[in-house]
Amino acid sequence: MAVQTSIRMSAAEFEALPESSFPTELIEGELVVRGVPIINHQRVVGNTYQMLAKAVPNGEVFVAPVSVKFDDANFFQPDVLRVAASSTCEITRDGLNGAPDLVVEVLSPGTASTDRGHKFRTYQAHGVREYWIIEPELRFIEIWQLMNGIFVQHGVYEADESFTSPLLGQTIVLPAILPTEEQR
Repeated sequence: MAVQTSIRMSAAEFEALPESSFPTELIEGELVVRGVPIINHQRVVGNTYQMLAKAVPNGEVFVAPVSVKFDDANFFQPDVLRVAASSTCEITRDGLNGAPDLVVEVLSPGTASTDRGHKFRTYQAHGVREYWIIEPELRFIEIWQLMNGIFVQHGVYEADESFTSPLLGQTIVLPAILPTEEQR
């Protein structure tokens, strides 16, 4: 569940916040604190992280909570992200500055509108090269590829399908990411 507060703050104020076990983001200068994700969400995040870490050796894969600073009003914590070895995204001691090459958001009822709305537009504007939106309850994934500064949908794939990631150039097998009916 997302709890959007009415607290507006600067980038410096946000960066000075103490560490939290709750996902904490700055969205258009407004503090957003989310509750702890449900098990199915965590299962999909973990599966995605493991698959990306094994599949793509040249670069680094991170899992939330890792702050990504896009600009002074937007610090996000994507569920999973990948930074290529040749990326312009800067990895610092405290997080990332700039657009990761691949961002994965796993939808939940409290985050879906932000992940499909403001985050989608921010990722596009700042040059995230590929954006995966995973819907764990309905068991599908949308793949968006940045082309000439605009996200173009590469495809929508069901839980029993595979697809080739345009960015990674590798086949992604969705049964390895999405939990079975018994696990949900």
